[in-house]
Amino acid sequence: MKRVLFLVLLPVLSSAACDSGPSTSYPAPFDAGGLDAPIAEVTPPAADAATDGGLCSAARAQLVGAVNSVAAGAVTVVSTTAGVTTLYVDATAGGAASAVTNPWLFVDLGTGAKVPVTDTTSVSSTAWDLAFKRPIIYTNSLDGGPGLGGAVMLAKEFAAVTAADATGVTFGTEEFFDAECNAVTDPTGAVLTTFASWYDYDESTHMLTPAAGTWLVKGGTGALYKVRIVTYYGNPDGTAGATGGAYLLDVAAL
Repeated sequence: MKRVLFLVLLPVLSSAACDSGPSTSYPAPFDAGGLDAPIAEVTPPAADAATDGGLCSAARAQLVGAVNSVAAGAVTVVSTTAGVTTLYVDATAGGAASAVTNPWLFVDLGTGAKVPVTDTTSVSSTAWDLAFKRPIIYTNSLDGGPGLGGAVMLAKEFAAVTAADATGVTFGTEEFFDAECNAVTDPTGAVLTTFASWYDYDESTHMLTPAAGTWLVKGGTGALYKVRIVTYYGNPDGTAGATGGAYLLDVAAL
């Protein structure tokens, strides 16, 4: 059963609090045998703040994290057929209970590889396209990073999506804060991103199932891709697994 939650702006930080120390309130998603609770399925609102020039940088470190090490998770190519690459992305981040102490995993969609940047160096790099940690995904744009990225979901089958589908659509960009550095979050307290609606949540099984459709993604350098999230519970060989945060993605350049 799909659950729709409403966006709330939680004033976890005021402009005067942007220079405070690290927070311990960043919530780990619910996990039961590798299963995660849902992120709000809403469209992020327009916001005025950005991290450029250090504005809201301390608030960003509290909300998103600032672990200065490269993620241990692997990003590997499972297969490539007719221009479509299936990627395995290990964004398990040590399990939901310790996600807050683990860095984000940054992925180059063009090469199908992990980009060796950290939470702190990613904000000055355009080499990555998507960041992953457990069920949260964000693009290299605005509060997410310095790139030309963005994302929009199309109600269209992956195989049928072409570059022409990008004409006239509005790509969402990452706007994690309002003008006073207050975090834009979902009801669990997690950062609200452009990918907030990527899955449906089953309340009886606590399983996350990718929502139907295809994502158009602009990478850090502006390159255009189509992306389909095949599963949140994958194995490196492309088979189904049981651990949450182990993505299988279909990716093709447009």
